[in-house]
Amino acid sequence: MNKNHPLIVSLVISVTIVFSSIPALASDPVSLLTGSLIPEPHSIVPLGGGEGVSPQGIKGFVLTGDARVPAVAEKYLSKVFRRPGKGTVQLVVDGSVEDDEAYVLRIGDGKVEIRASSQKGLDYGTTTLLQILQNASELSIPIPAMEIKDRPDSKYRAVHLDLKSHSVPYQYLFDIVDFLAMYKINGIVVEFEDKIEYREHPDIAIPGAFTIEQWRNWTEYASRRNMDVSPLVQGLGHADFILKHDRYSHLREIPGSDWAFCPLNDEYYDLQFSLYDDAIEATPGGKYLHVGGDEVSEVGLCPRCKASGKDALGLYLHWLGRVSEYVKSKGRIPVLWDDMLFKGVGLYETILDMEDPEKQDSIWNARVENLNGRLKSFPEDVIYMRWRYEDAMGKGTRTALKWYNEQGLKVMGANAAQTAFAMLPLNDGQAGYIKSFHYVSREAELEGILCTAWDDASPLFDTFKKGFIAHAQYGWNHTEDMSTCELSRRYRIREFGNGTAGLPDFRLPLESLMPLWQEGLVDEGVRGPMWKTKGRYRIISMPTDIPGEWSAKYSERLDMARTNVCLSSLLGNLLEVYRSRASRNDYSLEAFSCINELAGYTASLLLAIEKYDISRTDESRSMLEKEMKRFDEIRARMEEVYSRTRSLPQPDGYILPMRHMSKLSLMTADTDWMYIYELGLLADLKKLLNLS
Repeated sequence: MNKNHPLIVSLVISVTIVFSSIPALASDPVSLLTGSLIPEPHSIVPLGGGEGVSPQGIKGFVLTGDARVPAVAEKYLSKVFRRPGKGTVQLVVDGSVEDDEAYVLRIGDGKVEIRASSQKGLDYGTTTLLQILQNASELSIPIPAMEIKDRPDSKYRAVHLDLKSHSVPYQYLFDIVDFLAMYKINGIVVEFEDKIEYREHPDIAIPGAFTIEQWRNWTEYASRRNMDVSPLVQGLGHADFILKHDRYSHLREIPGSDWAFCPLNDEYYDLQFSLYDDAIEATPGGKYLHVGGDEVSEVGLCPRCKASGKDALGLYLHWLGRVSEYVKSKGRIPVLWDDMLFKGVGLYETILDMEDPEKQDSIWNARVENLNGRLKSFPEDVIYMRWRYEDAMGKGTRTALKWYNEQGLKVMGANAAQTAFAMLPLNDGQAGYIKSFHYVSREAELEGILCTAWDDASPLFDTFKKGFIAHAQYGWNHTEDMSTCELSRRYRIREFGNGTAGLPDFRLPLESLMPLWQEGLVDEGVRGPMWKTKGRYRIISMPTDIPGEWSAKYSERLDMARTNVCLSSLLGNLLEVYRSRASRNDYSLEAFSCINELAGYTASLLLAIEKYDISRTDESRSMLEKEMKRFDEIRARMEEVYSRTRSLPQPDGYILPMRHMSKLSLMTADTDWMYIYELGLLADLKKLLNLS
């Protein structure tokens, strides 16, 4: 085993410290209680000499004026008192506090006072108090006197709930809202696809889809927790969840493809607007309606479009104008992905920093006039969403945002907690990339930023919580330059409790197992993103008649496997320590344990094949067969854990879209897609060993 691998050395040292139970360094009480808050408040001032409060002594609220008990506190503090006194939390509507999301939290004289100009600010101040109370209870220390003044740097801090490829238990939707509320997220863009019962088009919905009334109830629950819930209903492209049905096939731009509608077919708009109506009814109070509009690769190809005389961008703008006017007529603000606008004038690669940096400016200057010439066709009062899921500090993103500002067009940003990663988002949960877009907003005027989480490879919600938490931190407070390392420390405390504060990070070592898991069992192909190969893959070859030949061929990945087996073992032990010390969110840790076990299995299976390949003894064959059988146990455990928060197989009668092989999560209607390479390799091994 490669015992000198840096991650292994680091974990060995860290785990040794953990089991030695070395106490954490002491800190002053205010820093100890506020040093793990997310989002980090803008100002925390100790009030020396004043009496604080005991976390057990907090009794309930005193409400003044129109103040209400914050919904986020209903599970923890529900009593209401007439007068302030020891152990009360007085909520005061105070017009002198600027910004409707700002608050002033003051702890002293044995009680708490929260002042804000609106109920929203009172709610956010209460959320901060709840985190402090959580820390104080877990650390068994009183809360000293202090004053916190706080307000968000970004007005719209939304996350994306994508239900393309999976369903969740209804109650879990409410759990997601509770999680987001604790981090002051104030918007959800929900992409229903076929998980809502459309009234005029019920055949689009999968069996068991939630009713409009169920979605309304959920939306109202989120609204009480200061979240604007707005729908995303794909239009023009990404329409396979509709166009795969025979009833709607005549609306396709290309008869043999279920990807895109014809933008000149009036019957299409009747269907599209009906879906909008249902989505709007399901999200009462929502401010926006996201019309999608990205990656429309099939425009201008049908006879009707060709006869129109319009080019692809002209047809796209025709579509955008029609859907935008309808959305606005319903009292919503249209939002769309903007990539097709830039692609239509040859600037797509430029805004994504895919061009030669030395030619980037000249390419932009040569082609942007074409875009400027189309401005008269841009509909009014639309928000253009500029997405960038990697480093947004590059020239492309900043140039595009500057262009929007110069043209007087409204623009939002979009980063990503999950793109097409299989099983686990990488790059430290995308934290650095998420941070970069919020830092770009210092120099560009944005309507807000949406943190997307795409479902193409369908990892568990818990695996991209860290990205959402990073979005919450940097959206609320990008004035302070919090490092992603510090964010990780706070994330572990907030999600798992102060009992885990001294434990080493498990996320980066776990991510380091993913490359071998993603590609180690194939000669061609990758698990995510599947669209790169359109789902094509080729499982690694089997051992030949020459002992050791197979091992020599795959020597590099076998070296990786030796490292991964050791690392996975250490991580398994570490995650067990986390679970023993955590005071909350054991489910997340259990899910990470399953991921570690499956990724570790890839490595151990490869090493078992190596041993058999070299020795060809009965013992090595028996060990390989034993390792092969172990897969069923790993799969059963993983599916038991995963099924608690999602429906794993598609319902009976589900129709796979035409491009299903381009999405890992839709390669099969059952759960085999989760283990597509393992199952392929095990089938080949059974043939090799003549097993039934």
